[in-house]
Amino acid sequence: MQKTWLCVISILGMAVCSAALVMLVPSFFGPGEQPSAWLVGTLAVLILVLAAGARYWRPSPSGPHDI
Repeated sequence: MQKTWLCVISILGMAVCSAALVMLVPSFFGPGEQPSAWLVGTLAVLILVLAAGARYWRPSPSGPHDI
């Protein structure tokens, strides 16, 4: 049960970080606006770490179709 909650939290964290990263996209093309490279890099790394966590903590498949 613990692994399931960690996986869900990782997926929700990825969704929030991805939404924040998408919200920064217009600032790449706006005149005179420049997003912080640290902010973009930190969000990207956090998304990668959460994706790895979601894969690591995903629940194991159960049922007659196990591979």
